[in-house]
Parts: sequence; structure tokens; C-alpha cells
Amino acid sequence: LSSPLSCLFTMLVLILLGLALMAVDPSDEQELKLLRGNCPMFWYSYGDRCYKYVATPMTWGNAELHCVSQNANLVSVHSVEEEAFVKMLIQNFDPAEAPTWIGLSDAQEEGGWLWSDGTKVDFQAWDLAQPDNQKIENCGHTNHGINKKWNDYPCTHTYSFVCKSRQNCS
Repeated sequence: LSSPLSCLFTMLVLILLGLALMAVDPSDEQELKLLRGNCPMFWYSYGDRCYKYVATPMTWGNAELHCVSQNANLVSVHSVEEEAFVKMLIQNFDPAEAPTWIGLSDAQEEGGWLWSDGTKVDFQAWDLAQPDNQKIENCGHTNHGINKKWNDYPCTHTYSFVCKSRQNCS
């Protein structure tokens, strides 16, 4: 025997099942992936460069020297897409997304931000009201505040960091 109530219940279950099957996971859309490509062990490919996350906290200067010792520099970021890749690389190794040094510095001239690899600053992702140069903040890091954007901070602080190879790795 089927009552109108049981028919209604069956239809509701079928509708909900149909909706569940049609649902698309937002992460299915053009997901970025960490791939080694032609990069050395522990380095990951994006575009024609190789990137490496280093978890060992260092001052900005020591982080840059570490990258240079590996034929790289602290990461420079030149597009929204590259920024998303760098964030994904960091999050892969640090799910908490702690502040991480990038290659920006205005130590040479206040307000004259330069990438340590010498490339042009043609993209910026500063957090709100940043850079503000509080307490002589001359070095840039990402993952600041709730927006996880860029901030200026004293170069003597120690953070993890991301290196970006100088040569093309393709």
C-alpha cells in the first residue's frame, strides 16, 4: 500500500539524491597541482621556473642567501595566477599558512619596493593599509592577517620562505 505521504517522501528522497549527484565540488574547477616537471627534487614547477618552500625560519637576508646558494632568489610574484601557485605551495607544506618571506624589500629606498631577483614590481597583493613601515619594516612577507595578503615587516624577524629559480627549468 502506498499512501500519498510515502509517495511524497519517496519523491523528496529522489530529488535530494538527484541534487547530490549533480553537485560539483568547487575544487574540481581548474585545480592547481604541485608538479615537479623538470625541477630538482623538492622543487615544484610553475611556468618555466622552479619553486621551493623552505620551512626553516630565517631572517629575510639569510633566506635570500639560502636561495642564492641554490641558484635562486626569494620568490618574486608577477600575476594573480603565480600568487595562487605560491600560496598553494606554502599551504601544501604549512596548512596553517604562517607568514612566509617573499623577495620584496624597500631597504635601499623607503617606499621603493624591489624584488631581490631584480625583476620589475608589476604585480602587488598588499593587505589592507599595507605597506605601512611600522617599526622600520623593510621586507615583504605573504600570509598576513585574515586575508593572507602581503605585509611589510622587520627583516630581522625569522619566517619560512619560498625560493624561485633564476634559470628557466623547461
